[in-house]
Amino acid sequence: MMMRVLEDELFPSTPGKVKIERTHAANRQLHRCFASTSTLFLWALLLIALTASYLSFQSFVDTSSRYFTASWGGLHWERQIRASAAVRREDGIAVLVTGAAGFVGTHVSLALRRRGDGVVGLDNFNAYYDPSLKKARKALLASHGVFVVEGDVNDARLLAKLFDTVPFTHVMHLAAQAGVRYAIENPASYVHSNVAGLVTLLEACKSADPQPSVVWASSSSVYGLNDKVPFSESDRTDRPASLYAATKKAGEEITHCYNHIYGLSITGLRFFTVYGPWGRPDMAYFSFTRNILQGKPITVFRGRDGTDLARDFTYIDDIVKGCVAALDTAEASTGSGGRKRSPAQYRIYNLGNTSPVTVPALVGILERHLKVKAKKNVVEMPGNGDVPFTHANISLARAELGYKPTTNLETGLKKFVKWYLSYYGYSRRVGSKS
Repeated sequence: MMMRVLEDELFPSTPGKVKIERTHAANRQLHRCFASTSTLFLWALLLIALTASYLSFQSFVDTSSRYFTASWGGLHWERQIRASAAVRREDGIAVLVTGAAGFVGTHVSLALRRRGDGVVGLDNFNAYYDPSLKKARKALLASHGVFVVEGDVNDARLLAKLFDTVPFTHVMHLAAQAGVRYAIENPASYVHSNVAGLVTLLEACKSADPQPSVVWASSSSVYGLNDKVPFSESDRTDRPASLYAATKKAGEEITHCYNHIYGLSITGLRFFTVYGPWGRPDMAYFSFTRNILQGKPITVFRGRDGTDLARDFTYIDDIVKGCVAALDTAEASTGSGGRKRSPAQYRIYNLGNTSPVTVPALVGILERHLKVKAKKNVVEMPGNGDVPFTHANISLARAELGYKPTTNLETGLKKFVKWYLSYYGYSRRVGSKS
């Protein structure tokens, strides 16, 4: 009997019974598998939805945070912009000055404001050199009614807001990453400021209504390895000796494109070694003064053939006169809505002193004014992008801008030393701090 039961369990009498039960079992497993897969799929969808929601919320928070913490915008900010841009003389101009807290930017802004023009500044206050000096320049401008917006020339939204707030007649573009040797350490900063920043600004200008006339700072560095002197605007500029020079040359080509395509009136100014009060600490005359007063040695470079390096040192007041003359003689842009209606003015000028002075002669003048002997280390000029000499031909600027420099290096350095001693708190007895 037991064997029978065992046989029935092992060998069922109903044909296909085992097959059917196995099929049912497989179906149940398959159902459970599909149910499990569907559940996982739903969970995956839920996870994706939650992740997307989180990222969207985070983006909203970041955007909101940037909006609420931005150093620009709002009714009070707009009132400051409009007040600073208000013209106070007949036939005056309203100028956006980029790099306004920089050396040249501060002096140009002050000159425009003093004669009654409207001026709004823009500066990012980067740390290429001591930002406290830039903040002091900003305070100086504020005391004369010039408002400086803290922002980057690469910020298209900020530029659009500025042009929407004020119908600027002119732009004086002086913002740039300066310095020849620093390009070896931080090349990206030159492309960011001198190329991308210029394009961002020109985009804002060509879309503005009305389109402003643009005057901008190129550089004598574009002459590069040119050995024909003095340097003339018609000379070759296709052999730059540094990345800085290459970005300035690129700027000249870029501005020509915007002039040709969009009808922007553009004037480029090739500055030659600008110096004077409120100058840049990275410049030789400035660092020489600091080190001489501190009793530290200064490094004086010589050419590889033993010749002294020479520069066409140009005093800041002369440069300012050239900048203002370029603004005053700039014709109106001819574009509207991003389209050119007719050919627009395009100019390039040298702004120099046209009297090169050797670096040892510069040191000698500083020694006389500081009444301190310099400790000099004379070394061969390294291959870091510097050139052995610069010399400007200013005949074109003289003829078309009425540009005429009047300050020689002796007089200019005397004014610089006076400012330096006062700003950095040196007593009348030169060499000791009060």
